[in-house]
Amino acid sequence: MHAFTRIGTRLKWVGIAVLTIWAAGCRQPEAPEYYGFQNLQFVQGTGAGAQTTLSTVVKLYNPNPYSLELRRAEVDVAINGRHAGHSLLDTTILIPRRDTFYVPIALQVDMRAILNNALQALLSKEVNITLDGRVKIRRGMLTFNRGFHYEGKQDINNLLQNGVNF
Repeated sequence: MHAFTRIGTRLKWVGIAVLTIWAAGCRQPEAPEYYGFQNLQFVQGTGAGAQTTLSTVVKLYNPNPYSLELRRAEVDVAINGRHAGHSLLDTTILIPRRDTFYVPIALQVDMRAILNNALQALLSKEVNITLDGRVKIRRGMLTFNRGFHYEGKQDINNLLQNGVNF
């Protein structure tokens, strides 16, 4: 009987150790680091009431020691504090561990917001870009919903040198 008690105690401690390790592995992933964007393009639609689409590829870095899957992303973009557009990415992108990855973004933009900021941007040579949104990330069997916020200055000359296409 004494042997069963010792085995039961050992199993209990092993169980606690396994649960602790499992719980530590279930913490939410760190947010990716923003490295910039490339291939910025504006495409004007045709016809009455046509929308202008801005597309770009955002470069990010995954600091996590494990790979992830980006399942969905929604983002609102503001330029100098004025709402400029909304984007929805509803596709799966594989994110390698501790490596850079690229996310294509296309959004319908409010050209009035961009044109209202054009003179101010040309005079100051930079614009303040704000991104607010939510992402759905999957790691193995676990799915995380996470909000994000980015705000930073973008040099207009740098944008033009990187090839803004109209």
